[in-house]
Amino acid sequence: MIILIALIGNPNSGKTTIFNKLTKSNKVVGNFSGVTVNESIGNYKGYNIIDLPGIYSLIPYTKEEVVTIDYINNNHISLIINVIDANNLNRSLYLTSRLMELSIPMVIILTKYKGNIDIKLLEELLGIKIIIYNKDIYKNIDSIIDSTNTSYNRFKKIDDIYLDINYRYKMIDEITNKVVKNNTNKDIIIHNKYLSIITNILLFILVYFVSINIIGSKCINVLSNIINSGISYISNYLNSLDITYIFKDLIINGILKGISNIVSFIPLIIILTFIISLLEDSGYITRMSLIFDRLLRIINLSGKSFQPLLSGATCSVLGIMSTRTIKDKKDRLKTIFLIPFIPCSAKLTIIIYITTVFFHNSFYIFLSFYIVSIMVIIISSRLFSKNNHSYIIEVPSMKIPSISIALKNTYNKVKGYLFRITTVILFISIINWIFISFNTSFNYGVSYNNSILYMIGSKISNIFKLFGIKESISIISGIIAKEEVVSTLSVLGNNLDKLSAYLFCIFNIITIPCINTIMAIKNECGYKRMFLYSTLYLVISYLVTILTYLIFRIII
Repeated sequence: MIILIALIGNPNSGKTTIFNKLTKSNKVVGNFSGVTVNESIGNYKGYNIIDLPGIYSLIPYTKEEVVTIDYINNNHISLIINVIDANNLNRSLYLTSRLMELSIPMVIILTKYKGNIDIKLLEELLGIKIIIYNKDIYKNIDSIIDSTNTSYNRFKKIDDIYLDINYRYKMIDEITNKVVKNNTNKDIIIHNKYLSIITNILLFILVYFVSINIIGSKCINVLSNIINSGISYISNYLNSLDITYIFKDLIINGILKGISNIVSFIPLIIILTFIISLLEDSGYITRMSLIFDRLLRIINLSGKSFQPLLSGATCSVLGIMSTRTIKDKKDRLKTIFLIPFIPCSAKLTIIIYITTVFFHNSFYIFLSFYIVSIMVIIISSRLFSKNNHSYIIEVPSMKIPSISIALKNTYNKVKGYLFRITTVILFISIINWIFISFNTSFNYGVSYNNSILYMIGSKISNIFKLFGIKESISIISGIIAKEEVVSTLSVLGNNLDKLSAYLFCIFNIITIPCINTIMAIKNECGYKRMFLYSTLYLVISYLVTILTYLIFRIII
């Protein structure tokens, strides 16, 4: 009886898609390496299925490869499902040849098959059962899951590692020349040296412009009107009931107003996440990492850092975990430090709130926050020493993205967003309402100047100096969750003018990230770097905010 089945293959081979299909899970998939950075375990008909991070060999170089190889060495695997991308058969078979040496029963699942490989001949040459991935993957796996063996046509092992590698690739070339019917690569990649970067930047600007100004703003307005009407209806309904005013105040001002602004931004989060998921699955994002390699060299990074930085636009924690694909330690530490400067989906709510409330939904103001973030990244990168390195990456073939995969990715991310709204953010909103409604003796209905909030806020504002009491409180609550900055201002109100609102947004984008991001930094870099990075975030946010203020004063 098979107990543990391991999905093993190169990055971007389709392992996680198969894992989701078999276990009915919703793990994130994407057309780039580093999507799976930890093992994922599911169940299929009583069998434990494990999706391991992608590897190219059994010699570990990156953290994700260490995860896979350590798991293979320290666990009793009953069956290996070697996932191979049919478009990269030559490269994939090198890992297959190494897995043969483990003497573990193995089958091959061939993904992205286009009919140009002689499957029966390949099975005969390798001595391994091969399954073509399709919708009937269940039936195919069930038919061979108990009939696997270890009688492979093993490659001869040579003690000298370099001679061994050359021998294996020579044998693999012979195999592929026999089984591949048409070995021409029709995928032509055109990366104009000068126009490609500009073209791709303009594409992202277009994506954000369409998402925010054309689609997102209308959706936000419609949903905001619905929410406000709902709050008015609930308020009138509560007034008709024989309940205490304090309870009504808690429901309306403590809960509903605390989360209403954040909820109204959900359509925009859905739109942006869906579009980015489509770009990821099409292979476009991986190609962009190659294009932006030249640009990233300005800040002494390589294209390998592009995907973690881009993932940081969704969630800084996800971006930080994605840095495990970066082999160079200095590059990895630098990338981790820079990721929180990228406005994540939580910081996006602050940007949208400030842009909508104070600047009439101006796309140019919205874009300026991202420009400031990029400038901060470029300047902050100089805090690290310079590295000289090359960047080599597998560029996948462009394909029509899967709508279902994009919808699953969007659903998972929005579900996490809603979970934060209904837990952490809701809790902090209620705490803020208590602080503004009671004094230290817990008497209800006191004036703002006599409230617990004013007492705490006056001490905190002495630390920040740049902003008032309410804004300082919202900055502190933002360390719990950045969306809470908007929620807190919704409960407490604010006295910001346009310039103060712009500076407030700049400060929150750059300053100490949320607690989840801080803990992710601790897990990847240790306590010392966590405290060092947090201190630097606070210092840099002060400096940038003050500098921005001085620039505005000179211009205005």
